Amino acid sequence: MRRTGGVGRGPWRGVLMVLAACGGGDGDRSGVGPPPGDSFLVESGGDNVPDRYSSDLWVHGPWAYTGTWGAARRNGTPGDVVKIWSLDQTGAPSLADSVVLPSISTVSDVQVSEDGAVLVFSTELGTNAGLYVYGLTDPRRPAFRDSALVAQGIHTATVADIGGRRYVFAARNPPDPALLVYDITEPAAIALRATMPIPPAYGIHDTYVRDGLAFAFAWNTGAIIYDVGNGMRGGTPDAPVEVSRLVTAADGVAGGPAVHNGWWFHNPVTGERRYLFIGQEGAGVLGSRSSGDIHVVDVADLTQPREVAFFHLDGAGTHNFWMDESRQILYAAYYNAGVVALDVSGTLAGDLSSRLIAQVQPGGPGNTYTWGVQLAGGSLYASDMLSGLWQMTAVSGKR
Repeated sequence: MRRTGGVGRGPWRGVLMVLAACGGGDGDRSGVGPPPGDSFLVESGGDNVPDRYSSDLWVHGPWAYTGTWGAARRNGTPGDVVKIWSLDQTGAPSLADSVVLPSISTVSDVQVSEDGAVLVFSTELGTNAGLYVYGLTDPRRPAFRDSALVAQGIHTATVADIGGRRYVFAARNPPDPALLVYDITEPAAIALRATMPIPPAYGIHDTYVRDGLAFAFAWNTGAIIYDVGNGMRGGTPDAPVEVSRLVTAADGVAGGPAVHNGWWFHNPVTGERRYLFIGQEGAGVLGSRSSGDIHVVDVADLTQPREVAFFHLDGAGTHNFWMDESRQILYAAYYNAGVVALDVSGTLAGDLSSRLIAQVQPGGPGNTYTWGVQLAGGSLYASDMLSGLWQMTAVSGKR
């Protein structure tokens, strides 16, 4: 059974659906884009992690993995678990197992390598905080391979294959924040290859790696682009070389630009690699409010990035992104506002409020604080801090 709105029972309780027409008025939209007035369908899941607050997610094939957050403990319980989910033939998740980590309070980021060989996650707030690598010979029962302990913890970790080797680009927390580059080609022997310091007043919150470029999202220091194998500056994972940096607009959000995360959009319709979407994370209160806009940066010239557009949602702020590049749709986790889908086809300029396609609070009002989203297997998955793991139909239908 599927619901698109209304008030129900169990996992469907209080699902709120908001639709918006694509409208016109902010730039050229040549090429195929999403239809106006599209919507999400909440398919399954939800209210399935009552013991802890959920954090990040990663879906690979018929398995999904979610972290847990414990900076503020739910039921007095730390976020010391990675949840393992089995996805049935329709993509619906059911809890299969867990990995419990001793002396950890938060599993902050989760990723499976593209070939499905390893599960990597970052951890914080504990004597065993740092980077962890597990083998996935049996995806239901990940097997410990190695860890790199970091006293202040690692906030996020991005897996990338470059030059025939496998690396993790990790964000080390203050008091001495840095972009750390680990070689995990041999999963049982993690090796630190590079350390790129970040100004300690602000730190680094997320990383994104594509085409031999590493993007470090470093709060009020801004977005920093490094050549780590692209050829622009002769950089490598062992010796990253800065290409450029940009501080996005503060827009009155407490804490300033607060550059948190990003996605470099490769548009298959136009062939452009022009736009970098950046998430701003302002102040918030778990379960009730958040702040921060989406900022759009033109990186057609990677050496001279410039901000060209933004998206603002009253009373809410963005956290993590996923993109359906083939359909030119940006999905954003928006904490208390749930999940938002934006049309990013054509030329982007100015206020993108008319680009809102659809919005949903998967857990309903008061039970939604969405951390992350991922498109996989024709479904959109959302990890919600309050209401757990959800499966939804993407706004333009199943692929």
